[in-house]
Amino acid sequence: MRPIVIRSAGADEIARAWGDLRRVDRQRKGSEVMLDVSALTEASAAFEAFVVALDRHATAREVAVKVVDPNGVIAPIRARYDFSAYSETEIGGADGEGLSVAATVGRCVCGWWRSFWDNAAFLGETAVWTIGMLWHPGRFRFRDSALAFERAGFDGLPITTLIGFLLGLILAFESAASLRMFGVEVYVADLIAIGLFRELGPLVTAIILAGRSGSAFAAEIGTMKVDEELDALTTFGLPPVQFLVLPRVVAAMLAMPVLTICSELAGLVGGAIVLRLMDVPTVVFWSHVKSTSTLFMILFGLGKSALFGLLVGLIGCSAGMRTRNTADGVGVAATNAVVGGIVAIAVTDGLLAVICYIFGV
Repeated sequence: MRPIVIRSAGADEIARAWGDLRRVDRQRKGSEVMLDVSALTEASAAFEAFVVALDRHATAREVAVKVVDPNGVIAPIRARYDFSAYSETEIGGADGEGLSVAATVGRCVCGWWRSFWDNAAFLGETAVWTIGMLWHPGRFRFRDSALAFERAGFDGLPITTLIGFLLGLILAFESAASLRMFGVEVYVADLIAIGLFRELGPLVTAIILAGRSGSAFAAEIGTMKVDEELDALTTFGLPPVQFLVLPRVVAAMLAMPVLTICSELAGLVGGAIVLRLMDVPTVVFWSHVKSTSTLFMILFGLGKSALFGLLVGLIGCSAGMRTRNTADGVGVAATNAVVGGIVAIAVTDGLLAVICYIFGV
């Protein structure tokens, strides 16, 4: 490796020298790096930061640094820091550059394991505070929960109703195209009613809620964490789970059935319009919907929607509570909330489908 030569302590010269740190990371264990600062007579803050970073990287990689410093500029800087405490894991970049495949896989597994335990701890803490709220309901922040319900529920009605209406239209068009060949397009009403009440209504609405409210919960709480507002609450003896998490989780769980009902009704209206264009009387359509829809089917769909709302609220708040204090921390938290919410909804819906099949429901 060619020597790292620094001719001045100016910002431009130091900025050029920072590119040599990547070459230090690629050096073999036990090799040597030469730093030539013979032209320097005094150190700047930028130069001091570079020396600290160079020694950190070299210590972590077990690479020796040979210094050409006749004016003694580096010695006072090194005297103020202890570089032996730095390890390779602390120096490794976010992209894992310089790590082997096994080390990268190990870091991913450890990250998943820590995330699992963090989520388990969050779930346990939320359960404890929920039991406490049931024992002392006067401590629950109903005003905050009502505000979260308004944002998650009423503010989401337009997009939820529109998606439900389009879903009913699509189901009616796609199914009627096949059933019309047999002259039984009237049974499209039965198909739409069963599909919306049992499956598609709660599922699609939950995905919309995860995209709207789940990400909003994560972004709000994540911003509070970055701004150290959560630390301030803890310092004053106010549990963040009680003040921030529970109102949002309850609001999401209550808003989901309301949104699901609106989405299902809009879907039925869309299906009725399509069948009316196919010369099926509207009265016949609603008669088939009434005969097909049972009370158990409707309540089962609403129960699923409440469960999905609980998952969206918990995952969104959990992602916000675990936001990192970095530039992209809030964005990553919002992304994790949406992705985690959709995956949890899909997995839970699949498990419920298997359970219903086993019990013949």
